Amino acid sequence: MSTTAATMTIEEFLKLPEVEGEKMELIHGEVVSMAYAGFLHERVKSNLNKILVVWLDRHPLGQLFLETTYRLDGEEALAPDLSVLRNERLTPVTRELPLGAPDLAIEVVSSETAARLRTKIRLYLENGSKAVWVVYPEERLIEVHRANETIAVFGQHQTLEDPGALPGFTTPVSAIFEGL
Repeated sequence: MSTTAATMTIEEFLKLPEVEGEKMELIHGEVVSMAYAGFLHERVKSNLNKILVVWLDRHPLGQLFLETTYRLDGEEALAPDLSVLRNERLTPVTRELPLGAPDLAIEVVSSETAARLRTKIRLYLENGSKAVWVVYPEERLIEVHRANETIAVFGQHQTLEDPGALPGFTTPVSAIFEGL
């Protein structure tokens, strides 16, 4: 991961050229470039994608997005690995970045520093997320950070549920780590 020295606005950030294989975010006006995360990260993300697409198809309360950038304020633009926006926030669709944090942000941990991850969790929750799921592939556990400042930890042999973000959703944690 590398960062630039000068701070910038979201408008300046959006004019930067895309770099193939890198995801860029803007945190406190600082551009953060995230390198390719690796196959373990992508496998977990793929499993979560499959699980959530099927669930949201049966319970159409929102839509799932992959690495979509959200405009939090003048100095923050974050792109969680996966995110869910509730239906009431989906219209009208514009060319602009979605304003505010997603209702549910999901970060699969790979090369992120602990300090930067804590900052992102705080920013998501301060800007409207109902919850942030932090997925640890190597430990095979998931932390659910909620807006009310509680954290629930779900291990390999438990069932993940998050009634505040996805009412009625449940899945075995082992399904998220299938194939690892």
